[in-house]
Amino acid sequence: MPSSPAPADDAWRWVWLALALAGVAGVLLFSMNLERLVQRWTSDAGWSHGFVVPLISLFFIYIKWDVLRQLQPVGSLAGLAVMVVAVCGQVLFRATGLEHMSSLSIPLLLLGVTLFVFGWEHLKILWLPIGFLVFALPPPATLYVAMTTPMQQIAAELGVQLLPLFGGEGVRHGTVIDVMFSTGSSRLEVAQACAGMRLLVAFFALAVALGYSTDRPVWQKVTLAFCALPIAILCNGLRVTMTGVLSVKVSPAWAEGDAHGFFGLAMLLPAMLLQLGVAWVLDRLFVEIPAEAPGGET
Repeated sequence: MPSSPAPADDAWRWVWLALALAGVAGVLLFSMNLERLVQRWTSDAGWSHGFVVPLISLFFIYIKWDVLRQLQPVGSLAGLAVMVVAVCGQVLFRATGLEHMSSLSIPLLLLGVTLFVFGWEHLKILWLPIGFLVFALPPPATLYVAMTTPMQQIAAELGVQLLPLFGGEGVRHGTVIDVMFSTGSSRLEVAQACAGMRLLVAFFALAVALGYSTDRPVWQKVTLAFCALPIAILCNGLRVTMTGVLSVKVSPAWAEGDAHGFFGLAMLLPAMLLQLGVAWVLDRLFVEIPAEAPGGET
């Protein structure tokens, strides 16, 4: 790519050529990674959100599309260096048997292609949609267990604490809850798929979208992002509670299969309302005062 601006037609001719070459090379180099990712998203309920993450990234790009289309591509050779690092990382991960880590090279390669083809101004906008793809990449099993185990335990404990609100009680044994009502009892296990990873990804995506699409101070955007974690934990605890209640009051089938997965979707609505509520509070409590113009005019 040229390091200085070129006429519009020539610049876009370079862009399409470079993107086509990068696309072919990426498919050839990462075809096995993409195949394994799709297989994991299909077979593992805990990572079924992987199909949605790229769509969310595209939505982030759509939000900034009017800004992006006004920028002229001014590629940087620094992007070529990033691409080389990504390719070398892919080769080294595979050569050393760390294939589960090689998928991390995919977003790094996309960052390099963006910088090499489009330049720094585009990268300032596109780094977040590209970085968000990390949420679709399953980490090593040990790291995933370390991430989900505390969330499982918190969800189970919240379930026990919230059950009295519905007239029942619970006794927790690790991530297993004995749910007891006067009409019967049931045993409920908070599995890894119930740890709340999908909820966390969804709420973090919403927080990023709110911050990305609105003109807010950086600290407010960071606040919205951090609020995604407690909201996900709270809603996941409520999901565990309602699952326990219905498994005793209605049918044990509510704790398994499609009915169990339904609660994951149902919790999205209150969680989104909570996230929007945080944004509303930030808008009302903190109002920026316009700077006074020279001469005392505002």
